[in-house]
Amino acid sequence: TNRFTLELFFLMRIVGLSGSLRKASTNTGLLRCAAEIAKSAGVDFEIVEIGHLPFMNEDLEVDGKVPDVVDQFKQSVASADALMFACPEYNYGVTPALKNALDWASRQGSVWAKKPAAIMGSGGGFGTGRGQLALRQSFIFLDIIPLSKPEVCVRRFTSPSPFDANGDVVDEKTKNSVQASFDALMELTKTLQAGKSN
Repeated sequence: TNRFTLELFFLMRIVGLSGSLRKASTNTGLLRCAAEIAKSAGVDFEIVEIGHLPFMNEDLEVDGKVPDVVDQFKQSVASADALMFACPEYNYGVTPALKNALDWASRQGSVWAKKPAAIMGSGGGFGTGRGQLALRQSFIFLDIIPLSKPEVCVRRFTSPSPFDANGDVVDEKTKNSVQASFDALMELTKTLQAGKSN
């Protein structure tokens, strides 16, 4: 475990968001891998579900308030010091579920602004690289601060697969990539928090 992780991030909270709703999703598997890394570093890591959110619809906002289920989701995101996104790629873009979550949590007071974020993805030949690029476009307006490096673009259809049948990471190279992303996110978050306190 990195020295700065133990010294400075014991009380840190990370929220993980997966754009895949499938139970054995390899993208959610990347987040589970990150959660194990966080646990060993004494960092609170919660994978927050997004599949239960209704489709974004302003008609669901009553008296300037979002639905309760959306408000609960927003509170989870707001409580995070940093974010980890697992980004599948659907037709070169972000999944509907993930875009829906981004949009809802920007309504009636966005909770995304100035949050540091890491992006990972598991998919075909480019390992969701194009989907991740589309996600970064949304980050511009939402004012999320993404890591540029390391890129975590996992090719899941190799043999042997980096994942088991449950979608969990079994490949050391992939685990190391997730570890590197986690460490870089911690370092970025430390830098941003130090800037706020000065």
